[in-house]
Amino acid sequence: MAAPDEPEPRPRRRAPALAWTGSTYFAEGFPYSLVNNLAEVLFTELGASLKAVGLTSLFHLPWNVKFLWAPLVDRYGEKRHWMVGIEVLIVFAMVALAVVVPLQPLALLSALFILLAALAATHDIAIDGYYLDALDSKDQAKYVGVRAPAYRLALLVAGGPLLVLIGGVGWTVGFGICAAIMGGLAIFHGAFLPPAARGPAPLLDLVRRRSTVLGLLLTLGGLAGITALETGAATGGEGARLGPWVTDVVAWIPALLAAAVVFSLVARRWIVARLERSDGTFSTAFASFLTQPKVTQILAFVVLFRVGESFLQKMRYPFLKSVGMSMEQYGFAKGTLGMVASLVAPALGGYLIARGGLRRWVWPFVLAQNVLNLLYSGLALHAGDGDVSLTLSTLVITAEMFGAGLGTAVLMVFIMRCCQPDHRASHMAILTAIMSIGFTVAGSVSGFLAEALGYPTYFILTFIATIPGMLLIIGLPHLDDPPEPPEVSESPRDPSETDSQPEPTSSR
Repeated sequence: MAAPDEPEPRPRRRAPALAWTGSTYFAEGFPYSLVNNLAEVLFTELGASLKAVGLTSLFHLPWNVKFLWAPLVDRYGEKRHWMVGIEVLIVFAMVALAVVVPLQPLALLSALFILLAALAATHDIAIDGYYLDALDSKDQAKYVGVRAPAYRLALLVAGGPLLVLIGGVGWTVGFGICAAIMGGLAIFHGAFLPPAARGPAPLLDLVRRRSTVLGLLLTLGGLAGITALETGAATGGEGARLGPWVTDVVAWIPALLAAAVVFSLVARRWIVARLERSDGTFSTAFASFLTQPKVTQILAFVVLFRVGESFLQKMRYPFLKSVGMSMEQYGFAKGTLGMVASLVAPALGGYLIARGGLRRWVWPFVLAQNVLNLLYSGLALHAGDGDVSLTLSTLVITAEMFGAGLGTAVLMVFIMRCCQPDHRASHMAILTAIMSIGFTVAGSVSGFLAEALGYPTYFILTFIATIPGMLLIIGLPHLDDPPEPPEVSESPRDPSETDSQPEPTSSR
């Protein structure tokens, strides 16, 4: 029995916001980059066709549909616990890739990438919701300049130094290092993340909802099977032996995603009316999002914002490899000047937006993101049938990545302004999922178009695809800074009790 005067246990140490904002968004970007950037390099190195490389965009499907389970993260448990638990599962998925990759079964690798993608997409929901819950509106804007560079740093580590390292030690050791990085982040977050708002129901209640868990598992299994079969079809493997119906079915996936977005825009009022008949977690979150002013223009803008960049990304490494750049050189270019550009640009963009406002900088930054795609067309014309100097290729990569970083600052600020306080994680998941549909659709057909058009014309197409999204900036809401909330007291407020932005007026 403890003595009456025994001191109470010391409170748990918490990391400062600057540290955990950087670490969580690095942890968000790292598995994303493995799925959406490293996979295409791996498939190219394993000899897959341009069509198969482009179809690795299907690995992005969990990000397209993550809004279906985002309300579960809002409702059950604490987002900090979701975050750490999923990071542990991501470690196991990376270990599985390390074990399987020496056998080079593209179909099985595809299934594992989909598994990793599903975990990473859920991880994104938890991190974005945690950021909005743990910080007030002033600090949310303040740390945009931290989260954006941290996220892009993760993309660059996976797409730059990691590629150089893999060139020397091999893919198995490379994936093992990835698992070690995520394991370290999971330990840090488990030990030092400060608490934030909890959902209205304990996490254990979700485990008891067996039908919901079974439905999510079946959805994941279906996505894994589809991508595995399609990869086999594109490479002459198992999918090809099962017949041409495999390619025919999967070819409709991008079209169905695009059709779903169009239907949501056209039938918005009918969807809202149906949702408002229910007070369930899903219905309430979706209805509150769809009833904000100009939501149709918001959704269209978010879908189209990165379409040109998405066309570019999937064919960038296959093109540069065709003009003489090795995987190690590509990784070095992205990991040196490219890394500096991608870190400086979002921070600079966030600073300028904070000083001058989003409306002032949206056009310069969006043009910088999109026009620089044309540099690859010039590079392709310059190459002809020969190789291109490493210096010139590196400069093109650096300039394009700088422009993309400025575009990232615009998109992040805009999306945060579209999230209503009561459903932050759900609205963030809806917007980022909708945004990623453009990536999946564009990337899935990129290989087919590049083979048909040739690289010079194809890279011109990547710019033309950006024009509709830029036109939607005209009349776009949330470009003006929101008013500062009135101060009711001098005492500090609990971050979990603050609003990220003033709630938009409902159109109901």
